[in-house]
Amino acid sequence: MDDPDCDPVKLASTYANFRFVNGVVSGWRGMYRRDIRPLLSSTRESTLLDVGCGGGDVARALARWAARDGLRLRITAVDPDARAHAYAMSLPPLPGLTFRRALSSDFVAERRRFDVVVSNHVLHHLTGEQLGGLLADSERLAAHRVLHADIERSRFAYLGFGLGTWPLFRRSFIRDDGLTSIRRSFTAAELREVVPPGWQVTREHPSRLVLRRVVPTGPASAGLAPAVSASVSASAVSVLAGTASAGSVLADTVPASVSFPVKSDRRNGHSRPEREPERVHVHERGQANDSGARVRDVIVVGGGPVGILLAGLLAVRGVDVEVVEQRAKPSLRSRAIGIHPPSLRALEQLGVAEEVLARAVRIRGGVVRSDGRTLGRLAFTETVDRMQSVISLPQFETEAVLRARFAELAPGRLRGGVTVTGVSERGGRVAVETAKTVETAKPGGTHGTVEGIGTGGTGEGGVSAGETLEARYVVAADGARSLVRDLLGIRCTARTGGETYLMSDYPDTGEHLGEAVLFFERGGVVESFPLPGGRRRWVAMTPTLQTDATSDDLAALIRARTGTQLPPTTAEASAFSVQQRLATRLVAGRVVLIGDAAHQISPIGGQGMNLGWLDALQLAPALERALRDPEAASGVLGDYDRRRRRSARMAARQADFNMAMGGPVQGLRLRARNGLVRALAAPPASAVLARAFTMRWL
Repeated sequence: MDDPDCDPVKLASTYANFRFVNGVVSGWRGMYRRDIRPLLSSTRESTLLDVGCGGGDVARALARWAARDGLRLRITAVDPDARAHAYAMSLPPLPGLTFRRALSSDFVAERRRFDVVVSNHVLHHLTGEQLGGLLADSERLAAHRVLHADIERSRFAYLGFGLGTWPLFRRSFIRDDGLTSIRRSFTAAELREVVPPGWQVTREHPSRLVLRRVVPTGPASAGLAPAVSASVSASAVSVLAGTASAGSVLADTVPASVSFPVKSDRRNGHSRPEREPERVHVHERGQANDSGARVRDVIVVGGGPVGILLAGLLAVRGVDVEVVEQRAKPSLRSRAIGIHPPSLRALEQLGVAEEVLARAVRIRGGVVRSDGRTLGRLAFTETVDRMQSVISLPQFETEAVLRARFAELAPGRLRGGVTVTGVSERGGRVAVETAKTVETAKPGGTHGTVEGIGTGGTGEGGVSAGETLEARYVVAADGARSLVRDLLGIRCTARTGGETYLMSDYPDTGEHLGEAVLFFERGGVVESFPLPGGRRRWVAMTPTLQTDATSDDLAALIRARTGTQLPPTTAEASAFSVQQRLATRLVAGRVVLIGDAAHQISPIGGQGMNLGWLDALQLAPALERALRDPEAASGVLGDYDRRRRRSARMAARQADFNMAMGGPVQGLRLRARNGLVRALAAPPASAVLARAFTMRWL
């Protein structure tokens, strides 16, 4: 709903329905009785500021309750979004309620004071630095009490909201934005860790958090709170610009701090460039180190799909970025093929989404079969919006598009055939020692995990003398066997894994047009996905890693399990085993991990590359902010670490579920599993499941 180009009819419906949703999930009636009403008087006028009020439903409710109780309360409800302000102003006026298009920092600058400062569902939109700024503004504005109410992240909240809203709000953004916001919210423990002293986090009722501050009474509370940097205060709540739902309910926004021409795209929480963005570099181009060599803003180690996407997103933001890649030439292995809606929005920011869509095939949904019977179907999208599609395109084709776009944005900044041999921090810079890669033939082909292998690491051949590069930040996008991660001494925590699979591509028989097919059979799962050019990817679970198997061997296995006769193919079979690991930290000083270097997730379900792209979506604005505002660096990068590790854990749990469901079973366990599949594939659970499988919650 925060997309400026979103459907205005659905947007108006969303604003109109906020009051019903908040009436159930927000708990403001109880907070009014306990926290606000005792401060009010029938003879003296009290004041309240509602920050990020959206359509104004909470402010209107508070005004009505105070009037019914015969209490004098003047409410100022603010939101910088012109659409939210226009909607709020279009409703019948209420005595004592004023709407204003403004930020909380505007009131700080005006030296205003209010008895109570409140917000609803704002906190989960903010980075750590911005949260601190909002709380500082609140302390300066509130004379007696602050109440910031938000969602608490939990499985109960996600499933409850998903099931409860499934038959409702079809013509609004409430359900989709709400599910995303629940996944992005804090737990009580997480919120307690990041708030300063004097703030109290409480659970009001299931899946509901309130961040309170009661202003101490006495002479010390009569004046304004200690001064805070105006720029910090303003940036803390600038995220609310265009966030119409922030004061109402459940839209997801992760802010992008940019100071060059952009077009807001709040659906995915960032800003996307106009078709021809003006490129303004963070630092002067001529800046060099003591030896006269160029010091980049960012060096990305690894030119695979994740590294090159991040580099492109940084270049669009005006960051001076360079990519070093071990491979002298791009790999032509297919590897990852699935691209989910959140990733399409990342590609849209880079300006390549339409080209990728033109090359790819759209996956309309999935069908689950067992013993020749259909257990259920999932529809991945019901909208005509192409950016909400699930598509399939071989990884090497996606990489080609990304590389071409990066070459337009930063000509000559992708250096192939370079192996990183050392990384060390030198004050405010990071030195990257490199050597020229010497390619050697690898007999017998390469076998291993499907995604992230081969874009970095120690290499397969010898090296010759290289050079030392310097940058203010270094990003390790060099794959699951990341040498940069090893050089930093960052350990990886092993999760479940060890399952083995065999895959190959075959001509499409046309039997399952536009659908992904999962065969849950007794001997193990068989999966099939459409590819461009009239082909299909087939993957089968195997009892062991079969590195010598051929495509004919895979076809025979598939025929034995499913009865499907596959046509001959010239493609080679590839065996791989699943490994799932998560780095113990993603940020070490001025070095940041991303993609498979940060987390290795099962490729089953197409999560690995997409999860890395979502890392890039958050890291690009975080690095841009860190370069422009060094004091904010620890906050924004710490927020990246926390959010992306959390998303990786969720993705790993989903991968565990996927692999467990596809394991070999017999007898009663087979019937129980098939019964569970039928239940999950039926409404309303199917809508939640489809959302999870298309990664809209990460």
